[in-house]
Amino acid sequence: MNCLSAMFKYLLYLLNLVFVAGGILCIVVGSIMLSNMGDFTAFEGAVNTQTIPITIIVIGCVTFIVAFFGCCGTIRENACCTRIYAICMFILFALQLTLSIWIFVQNDKFLDKMGEVVDTAWNENEAAKGAPMDALQLAFKCCGRYSYSDYTVVPASCCGYKDSSRVCESTIYTTKEGCRGKFVDFWASNTDLIRWSSLIIALCELGIFLLACCLASAMNKK
Repeated sequence: MNCLSAMFKYLLYLLNLVFVAGGILCIVVGSIMLSNMGDFTAFEGAVNTQTIPITIIVIGCVTFIVAFFGCCGTIRENACCTRIYAICMFILFALQLTLSIWIFVQNDKFLDKMGEVVDTAWNENEAAKGAPMDALQLAFKCCGRYSYSDYTVVPASCCGYKDSSRVCESTIYTTKEGCRGKFVDFWASNTDLIRWSSLIIALCELGIFLLACCLASAMNKK
């Protein structure tokens, strides 16, 4: 293997180590998002809110596995494994790019949908004996649909109390934001992070794909 091929090999190995870390980071970010939503994910109308964090976790797992085996294949200098790795990386590139473009194009509509999730929780709150809004208020530390003034009697969950029999003090609930705004802001900040990071990762994956193709070609000429 010539000097240029050797350089490609070690550059690809280092990039794969970065992507192993990137895969772990995606898993952590997706898990934190799910964790922050707390018990609100159990609400029937909030099922779709789990789609993006679960997708991030899945992509993170696949990225970690592909990058890990890419490290092994690169060091072993196996042309067949490197070609398979290049194909897998191209598929990952396509998935990341698709996710990034979808969030860029559909971001406003998606945030509107997230606002509608809170509207649904509010409308179903009385029939469900407060369960949807209680879960939302506990998870996002908010109060009411738009503010605490939406309630005639402010529930204990507005103060972060799980025991519904407790009285929520005005000194606590008056400082809380409305849940609709808080929930939409949560998704707005996370989708901004996801769409830009996904785009950057996708471009890096394209570069790795091209490097892997060059390295596989060089291995075949040995």
